[in-house]
Amino acid sequence: MSRSLTTLVDLKFNYPALNLRYLIYRVSLDKKNGKQDYAGQLSFIDREVSPQALIRHSGYYWILVDIDKKVSSTSAKVSFEQVKFEDCDTLSLGRLLIRALGKVAPDEFFSGLGETYLFVEPDKFFEHIVYKCLKFDLMESVRFDSLFIDMAGVTFSPIEAVYKAKYQIDKAPKFEFQNSTGLLRRNPKGNLMVYSPGNKKFTTYAIDISGQKPISLLKTKTGAIYQFVKLMNKHFCDVLELKLKPIEADWREHYQKKDIEKVYRKIYDVIDLAGGCQVVNASMHSNGFERLKAEQCPVKVEFVDGDIFDKTKPTLVVLDPAKEYEGAGKVDPKQSYYSKDTAVQSVYNSTIISQRPNKNGTELQPLIDTWVKELAIKQECLHGQFSIQEFVEGYWFVELDKKTFSYHVLKCEEGHFKYEEHDEYYFDELNIVLPEKQRFFETLQYVIDMSGDEPQVCTIVHEGIAVIPDADKLFAVLERLERSDNQGMSREYIDGYLSSLGRSDDPIVDKLLIMLERAPFKTEFYKEDLKLAKIGYRSNAEKALVNDYFDQTGIMFNYSLKGEHNEYLEALTGHFYDAEHSAYFVGSEKGGFKFSRGQFNHIRYLEGPDCLKQKCLELTKSYFIRNKLATVRPFPFKYLAQCKDNQKWHS
Repeated sequence: MSRSLTTLVDLKFNYPALNLRYLIYRVSLDKKNGKQDYAGQLSFIDREVSPQALIRHSGYYWILVDIDKKVSSTSAKVSFEQVKFEDCDTLSLGRLLIRALGKVAPDEFFSGLGETYLFVEPDKFFEHIVYKCLKFDLMESVRFDSLFIDMAGVTFSPIEAVYKAKYQIDKAPKFEFQNSTGLLRRNPKGNLMVYSPGNKKFTTYAIDISGQKPISLLKTKTGAIYQFVKLMNKHFCDVLELKLKPIEADWREHYQKKDIEKVYRKIYDVIDLAGGCQVVNASMHSNGFERLKAEQCPVKVEFVDGDIFDKTKPTLVVLDPAKEYEGAGKVDPKQSYYSKDTAVQSVYNSTIISQRPNKNGTELQPLIDTWVKELAIKQECLHGQFSIQEFVEGYWFVELDKKTFSYHVLKCEEGHFKYEEHDEYYFDELNIVLPEKQRFFETLQYVIDMSGDEPQVCTIVHEGIAVIPDADKLFAVLERLERSDNQGMSREYIDGYLSSLGRSDDPIVDKLLIMLERAPFKTEFYKEDLKLAKIGYRSNAEKALVNDYFDQTGIMFNYSLKGEHNEYLEALTGHFYDAEHSAYFVGSEKGGFKFSRGQFNHIRYLEGPDCLKQKCLELTKSYFIRNKLATVRPFPFKYLAQCKDNQKWHS
């Protein structure tokens, strides 16, 4: 399967129908109002007209109103000029109609001055209720010559859950959520503000938003995209048609867990050759430290409870948040452990003890692998040498710092690398031309081949365009998997299957017989029962057991069933390259998809010589940067980021 849907869209308008339903105006403000901030200008226009939709686009404000609405202003501060729909660009019309969703579909969306949200669901953060939403808009990709759906998560949190300075909280817009009506409104005395209490912080410029009923989307971003497209086509069926565009792969490759295991053995070697890992307890508590002592570690490990430790060894430090030390009248010790000559990784004590135990006692193993991996990379950066993954070519990996306009450069040659920072004129002086942004939302990185007579540059462009699974297939599989949680495999079927095997010496026979004997009165066996009996989906006999039961009942015990239901996963797994658009994405290993998450991958665009594009793709075949997932950028960029981070300890 080499085709994947994306958030690129094909948007077509029926202009005669638009002219029968709406009017569009360009809005001009006088000089005094023109000096107001964005929020003030939006609010002023909205009070004057109360339009169906209002946006700022190409330096102007635009409003959409119903055909029978008279637009005039009693104020000399604003004027309205009617414009023909045919004279407007597709992007501005699309954005206006998205904004109008909150008015025409208030049960699903809430829109305000400049924003459109889909209310997904409420959630809990400790004792607080937070409200998770998704913000929608249209963007234009120059690289793909297409519009695409822009979607961002926005969380509204109670002020008590906001960890910001008081002046920032006082300055931020406030909202209230009325459970009785389902409305989220701007209110200066409200107790909600835009803030995510987790690691990811979402921001918005909403001024006045209102909406009503939450929609069940199976907690997936994929579902939200399809819900959005469906509702646009439903509520504006007479004036537009919106379709997701696919991309086709010219090159497709999957990776498996065995590829990941090979590289992790090298990671463990890096730590062991450095003398092993030492774990230091700098927390005011001991429970997290003691819990780590009971864990199996893949590298040599030594536990140190105190300030005396060997600074030449990779070190994991257990700490508390700075506020806890401050509350206890103590100095935060974190900085004392870090220096330019040490490989140190820190973790909060609360992170360790918050992990819920599982049946196998392996709940901390993913975290341990992550810490060990990060320490190995930091150890490599101390010596400026690639040990985990070989890389001997003469390449530079470059990022531009938007704030300082300086370049961060990782220079690689013969398996070694060094970090340098240069001013904005550095590459001009070298006569190396680095392409610039064509849209404000683009993120650019550069890979430069310095091995030839003339440097060659490949630009990696990230625009926020996503590849997404086929919704129909995704939700059909989800539904079948959910059935297997409630409906098991019958004893009668298992007996019949064993009879069909006859005197087979396949290991599955003994496993099934033991499972049946352990529960003589049980009539149905579920996924957990099969797992405990160590019956998977690997051997031909195991596959026959699961496949035949699916054929008879429609109950799916394994999503990779016969490979027939994997096609929707093509947007989520492996390496994918579309030569026509010079676009690629990188997903998880084959069979590694987490259904409850329903996430998707972002497309990156490559601009440069074909041979250098292929090299960039090869360098994403690194399975330790994203902790047992292929990296989305050439792996040396991780070392560049680590070297940049190390610079703060040089002073």
